[in-house]
Amino acid sequence: MSTFLARGDLADSPRSSAAERTSNRKGVLIAIGCVLMLLLGTLILRLLAPPISSVPLSSTNPEPEGARAAAQILGEHGVQVREVHTTQAVLDAAGTGSTVLLTDPALLREEQLSALSGVGADLVIVNLDFDSIEALTDHVTATGGGAHTSYDARCADEHATAAEDIVTAGPGVQVSDGVVGCFPIEGEEDQTSYAMATWTEGQQRWSVVPNSYPLSNEGIAEAGNAALMLRLLGQHERLTWYVPDPLDPYSTGSDQAAPELLPPELVSLAALLALTVVLWRGRRLGPVVVEHLPVVVRATETTRGRGRLYRRARAVEHASSALRAGTIRRLARRTGIPRTADPAEVVETLARASGRPPEAIDSLLYGPPPTDDASLLALTNALDTLEGEVHRT
Repeated sequence: MSTFLARGDLADSPRSSAAERTSNRKGVLIAIGCVLMLLLGTLILRLLAPPISSVPLSSTNPEPEGARAAAQILGEHGVQVREVHTTQAVLDAAGTGSTVLLTDPALLREEQLSALSGVGADLVIVNLDFDSIEALTDHVTATGGGAHTSYDARCADEHATAAEDIVTAGPGVQVSDGVVGCFPIEGEEDQTSYAMATWTEGQQRWSVVPNSYPLSNEGIAEAGNAALMLRLLGQHERLTWYVPDPLDPYSTGSDQAAPELLPPELVSLAALLALTVVLWRGRRLGPVVVEHLPVVVRATETTRGRGRLYRRARAVEHASSALRAGTIRRLARRTGIPRTADPAEVVETLARASGRPPEAIDSLLYGPPPTDDASLLALTNALDTLEGEVHRT
């Protein structure tokens, strides 16, 4: 009897193993199916959801410093809004009978500004940030001053008159002959500064709003900000919304950025299929072993590399703007200066913190840019000294 039972057990064991393998295979297939359904649902939700950006003044940025509200309102009124990030894309998309919005000219090189000057479309420039745009136009010059408050139009321009008043702050612009200045703010050296300037060249209309607050999600609902910006940007059915990319290789001698060979949706689908194959054919491996990297890249090397790029491109003015902006940002955090503070408030606060005269602080932070490497080095040392003085207080 015992021999018979042993043989029976041996005869049944292959059947039991086959049943177990079939059961395990079904479990794996069910798990793969669940993962596929989850990933497919995530992909569908991603495709249906509107794009979201974190770049300031982007038409898809819902944060306070973004500008999605203005873009959505324009779209609801029949304006085709297309956001681009390279100078070549602007030149390809814009033309007579359309509008181009330039959100941050400080990120553009002289060659890019010069190329945009002949675009032919109506041009709206926002957020000058105290940088020169002479390569684009010499009709306006950025100036300091201007507290965050309401300003009346006080000009004959139809768009400014419709807005009546706007809430904004410095910087302002000083205008040349033939340019209409609106919303006058506190001037410098007995010259009037304006929160908006506009003029025409042939069939092309130019408009400059030096502060970005009226266009931002945070500020567009205040006073006549919406009326002004929507009228400036909604004059034509096509609006090219230019948010510059600092890495745009236009006119640097390098190849233009390669276009995407596959749309993001297809890339996500390919990743989904690859994951399916891994789950189907993959084997269980041991735990992941963490190894220490043989080389540690210090943050200072990145900073030095960027400095070498600036020097190779002879971008003295751009480098000085970056140095000044970084110094102001760090000192503002140190002294509690709000982000909406105008240059006059920044100068006054840092003068008290460092013990220097306000005129010296204003010249150091907002004065003319250096013209060569020696003057750039001197500016760097002066900014470093100022930071040291403020930190010691």
